[in-house]
Amino acid sequence: HRAVLAEWRWRAKLALVLVDGSRALSPRRIVAVGDPADRVREHPVRWLRYFRKAWEWGFEVDRGIRKLALPAQLLDEIPPDAIAGEIRMALLRCPSPGRFFMDLHEVGGLLAHLLPELDRQFDGRPAGPQCWHPEISQGLHLILALEWAAQHADDLNERDHLALMIAVLGHDLGKGYTPDEELPGHPGHEQRGTQPLEDMLARLPSLADNRAKTLARSVCELHVMIRHADEQRPGTLAKLYDRSFRAKDFPVELFALAVAADSGGRLGHQDDGHQVRTKVMETLQWLRSCCAQIDAGALRRAHPDLPSFRRALHEARAKALDESRKERSQAAKATRRQQG
Repeated sequence: HRAVLAEWRWRAKLALVLVDGSRALSPRRIVAVGDPADRVREHPVRWLRYFRKAWEWGFEVDRGIRKLALPAQLLDEIPPDAIAGEIRMALLRCPSPGRFFMDLHEVGGLLAHLLPELDRQFDGRPAGPQCWHPEISQGLHLILALEWAAQHADDLNERDHLALMIAVLGHDLGKGYTPDEELPGHPGHEQRGTQPLEDMLARLPSLADNRAKTLARSVCELHVMIRHADEQRPGTLAKLYDRSFRAKDFPVELFALAVAADSGGRLGHQDDGHQVRTKVMETLQWLRSCCAQIDAGALRRAHPDLPSFRRALHEARAKALDESRKERSQAAKATRRQQG
């Protein structure tokens, strides 16, 4: 398997070369050497790389490449790890990764063949009611959300950068499965999207490590609910903590960034992302701090049977959250009185 992948990587060096240097660079266009169809048949990975490099460099793709009438099944000859490598580089290096995926949707049914779960994002369906999504199209919403994430990933290492982009890429997959009668809204799309997300990542096993997969699932399932955490009952928040945010190494900052990209990825609302990022960070820090202060060891000793211990732990966490919320509310009122 490794030998096959290495061979593909070696041959991929031939995928993009300059022809008559100045003439090829002047129009800033990706051009095949000779017949584009012959070049793609030789090494099908070129079909993806032409578009990936174009969006990475800010070039156009030559019309001859765009109009290729080849079966998308040619991509089946590419090892999954090589395809994952192209997707990874698009997410990490392209200023607008969504435009790369949009090209794959428009050209030859490439995205539908590679990642059918993602392809549905670009089929023209609405992102939601226009009062919430003035960009109208779900495809444009995803493009803008990925751009927002890319613009705010400069301080991240490559692993965190990739995890963030994968989470944003999959955050709204459930909208691709909304019944027509429920449009333009997408009720329940968060839970509806978890299985398509797992299916998409399973097609390219090397794209995301376990940490990135966990982050992507959490963002997909909770990106709406977490913004309304102040409306949730303490018991609900305690369950949420135990199920999703209890791990000490949970990437809180990446989660907040991905949720913020969803908000900032709405036309004319880019600045909303900063406010949402701050709010989500504060919410998770408060939730984790309140719940972590409960002495689980003492409760376990007081409740030897496991079901009793779990109930007591849940109740203690819910009580701590409720008391903290009341204290914060009183402090906010006192501040307002002083300012008034």
